[in-house]
Amino acid sequence: MKITSTLLFVPLYSALSTTVYALSLSEAPIQQVTLYPNSAKIERSIPVKAGEHLVTLDGLPANFDISQLQYQTSNIDVNAVSHQDSALNKPAGQESHQLKNEIKLLETQISAQRAIIQAAELQNKFLTNLTTGSGTKVRNQAYDAFIAIDAATQQKKELEQRHRELQQDLNAIGDHQFNQRSLKFYVQAAQKGEIKISYIVPYARWQPIYKAELNSAQKQITLTRMAMLSQKTGEDWNNVKLVLSTAQPQGQVRQVTPEPWSVNYYEPTPIIRPAPVPMAAYAMTKERKSIEMDNTVEVEAAAPQFPEFEANELNYSAEFRTDTKTSLASSQQQIYLPLKTEQFPVALSVWVIPRQSPQATINAELSTLDNNWPSGMVKLYRDGDYIGQRAWNNSPDEKLNMNFGVDEQIQVKVVDLVDKKNMMGKTQAETLQKQQYVIQNLHNYPVQVSLFDAVPQSRQSQLSTQSSYSIKPSTTTWQGQPNINQWIIALAPQQKFQLQLEHLFKYPSKGHTSGF
Repeated sequence: MKITSTLLFVPLYSALSTTVYALSLSEAPIQQVTLYPNSAKIERSIPVKAGEHLVTLDGLPANFDISQLQYQTSNIDVNAVSHQDSALNKPAGQESHQLKNEIKLLETQISAQRAIIQAAELQNKFLTNLTTGSGTKVRNQAYDAFIAIDAATQQKKELEQRHRELQQDLNAIGDHQFNQRSLKFYVQAAQKGEIKISYIVPYARWQPIYKAELNSAQKQITLTRMAMLSQKTGEDWNNVKLVLSTAQPQGQVRQVTPEPWSVNYYEPTPIIRPAPVPMAAYAMTKERKSIEMDNTVEVEAAAPQFPEFEANELNYSAEFRTDTKTSLASSQQQIYLPLKTEQFPVALSVWVIPRQSPQATINAELSTLDNNWPSGMVKLYRDGDYIGQRAWNNSPDEKLNMNFGVDEQIQVKVVDLVDKKNMMGKTQAETLQKQQYVIQNLHNYPVQVSLFDAVPQSRQSQLSTQSSYSIKPSTTTWQGQPNINQWIIALAPQQKFQLQLEHLFKYPSKGHTSGF
């Protein structure tokens, strides 16, 4: 077997043999799809008969970069490759084909109702100008014409509404707008062989979705990995091998090189105050600005067999492969496939951050997960109840903390004792703040509470801070962040915990402060 891998594109020229072996997409089906977060790699096999000189593959959606087309050959040689795009016979998925056929049928029916209305109106116009004949007969004919107009108008209105709905569905898919692309391979085939091609298409994606179910009694989380798949590439993927990859192919890669760092200093420039603007000129300027603002346009930043995936950690990405073939239509549907379900023990605690929120939250801490868990959205359930969802960025260097909602049985009170500003001479001032945190466990069982309080940090040398607490914190850092105090408190049922804190701020009296 001879296998080559080349990439060559030349214009079509007549010196080659005109014997054409034309294939449809069903005769060169997709073998495997590697789905990336924002694109997909399509791999398909093109059979070549012995003695063929020109093999044509018709019906491809012209939505991929032709320069990125790659191919490998077996038992044959490829001399040249060309392509041609056409706006005729635009390809689309099966769902779009059905919608387009329904839309065409509706357009025919709407035209028929429009013709009925126009014919009846023409008849009434004729009857209006009629001066001879039976008056009763004329009235009956006019009555029948008006009935026909009303019925056709109502039917036309319903058909047009249905037409708008189907057109909206078709536009939501959007895969009916791609031109058709034909690939031509000029080959030397002494014997039967094949051409395996691959290319990257847009309008396809997958993203990880997680479901975290907390069993508070067993202190355990059931974490289910899922994949949301969707594609609008203009071609249905039928019975293909599916690979999910966290890699992100880039069309263009920029070489990053070291650059020099230049700094400069500029002498202060004198402030020149502008002359007063005359009232008339001021009014014109104000009106012009108003017009410019009005003209500003805001731009807004738009019973199947489910495969079982196995995770593979690569050097720079992760892949999820399955031996089960699957199908995914080019449509607006989103398919959710389960990847894997695992159970993890967790450390449960209640977090209290009085400076940020008066509510206590239930926190579950997991050990560090491996890189096979790409970042994504996680849906949170606590003892069977849905709590909400959050974005999760998996970091192998940090433990995973998940908030499972508010604990209403942990009462948090913040009592302001002192908040007073004093002048210290003519140029200095100070502000003294005293507070008390009161935390009470209303559960009928003991609870571990983690109380957090950040130490104020000055951004200017003129502002100094000093803080003291009635109880020494358990630690003064959190996940590598300094100046975040944490108290780990074991509260028995109905037990209270009280903490007094004092912050003193000193600063020049002429300036202004923020943050306290």
